[in-house]
Amino acid sequence: MKKYMWMLALLVVFLLPACGESQLSLESEEGILTYAALNPVSSETQRAVDRFNKNHEDVQIEIRDYTDEGGLERLQTELVLGKVPDIMEMHYFGKSSDRTREVVNGSTASWRYTGNSTLERPADEYWMPYRIMAQKGYLEDLWPYIENDPELGRNGVLQAPMKAAEVNGGLYILFMEVRINTVMGPESIVGKRYSWTLEELLETFSTMREDSTILRYSATKRDLFFDLLCQSLNKYVDMGTGTCSFDSQDFRDMLAFLKCFPDEVDLADPREEADEAMERVRTKRQMLEVTQICWPEDLIRRDGFWQEYSAFPGCPTADGSSGNSFYPMGDVLAMSSTCKNKDAAWEYIRELIKPRRSKSSAVVAYVSIPVNLHDYELFLWGNLVYIMENCRKYMPKNPTQAIVPWRPYGYFGPEIYPMELLTEEDMERFETLLNSTTLLYWPDDELSNIVWDSIGPYLAGDRSLDDTVALVQNRAQLYVNEMR
Repeated sequence: MKKYMWMLALLVVFLLPACGESQLSLESEEGILTYAALNPVSSETQRAVDRFNKNHEDVQIEIRDYTDEGGLERLQTELVLGKVPDIMEMHYFGKSSDRTREVVNGSTASWRYTGNSTLERPADEYWMPYRIMAQKGYLEDLWPYIENDPELGRNGVLQAPMKAAEVNGGLYILFMEVRINTVMGPESIVGKRYSWTLEELLETFSTMREDSTILRYSATKRDLFFDLLCQSLNKYVDMGTGTCSFDSQDFRDMLAFLKCFPDEVDLADPREEADEAMERVRTKRQMLEVTQICWPEDLIRRDGFWQEYSAFPGCPTADGSSGNSFYPMGDVLAMSSTCKNKDAAWEYIRELIKPRRSKSSAVVAYVSIPVNLHDYELFLWGNLVYIMENCRKYMPKNPTQAIVPWRPYGYFGPEIYPMELLTEEDMERFETLLNSTTLLYWPDDELSNIVWDSIGPYLAGDRSLDDTVALVQNRAQLYVNEMR
């Protein structure tokens, strides 16, 4: 699924030598910081820019709008010419997506259940290749700015999502909040775990009834690849050395995992399909379900889904490391390494992660997990207080149930109530899940398409595993060589 033909042309910019002031200097007026807007400028962004400009007489932020038709192509051309914006949005949400990512029925606009797909992304969504841009020297490392910021410091932000976003120890993008993309299962079947290998997954699955499925019975090979596995393809590529490792046992195991799923599924009416899926959950014939965790209360909602404690093992990995990932929410910003006024640019970018909550404003339902550590601690406290203060208002007839029911996206049956109120143990489970997550969701669509096209004949039974691995390795290596 090639979302942007211009991405091939964008490779040209990465064929240039490592950047320097003479090669990538920005042709703009003195005292102007250029802001590249890939998405429609929200009222919040406009207010932030206006506030910055009002408070700074010597430097002003000028928004460059790339949201019109052909805007992304225009940005690509300017990058090739060396006109690199001082501040850049790195994630284009897509026209069909809500940039605020409001929560709907416990799901989100960015990750949602559909009839024939486990998860679905907006068709025109795009993620700038920030890892490659960082390795080539086009982006500024933001860790020194955080460390020297009197309101922040390295210990003033959540370490897990920041570490997940690093490139060779440097931090080249910032985001305000995250959610955790994960794969969950009933603890009685998968055990209390936050990661596993493919061997452990298949061994666990072998203990289930013969007519059981790993995920929803309607999930296909293509669904699994594009909705879950493609986010991990970057681990087989080292842009620093220009090498690929698709001939590893880990990648072979991934192909074996894909083979466990059907090519196509004939779906009945969506309501019937959803009811069938829930019936399989209730009768322990479905082992796993894909979900996203936004706040602690989500854990007890997911417990209600299985009618027991949920485990969050995530996608399987070769070494048993985490297969869960952080999904960055809202604006994702980067600073150009050639920015003429980096301190001023940082003063704007830091707005994403500066402390912004107090106890009086914390007793509300947060949309996502804040990256600022002060706000995160209030986030945990606020969620607990919010639930306890509202439990009587929304309490169902069963007094052991918590306040807000949950219905998985695409499920049309009765609402699912948590089995109990949020407890201290649940808060600890939430923090364990967060701190054990080590990946950042940031797909490389071009690489995904290369791999999917290459493995198709193998999944159809028309090519051997060894030949398929060799083909993927060769085509991916050509791609890496072009990007370098």
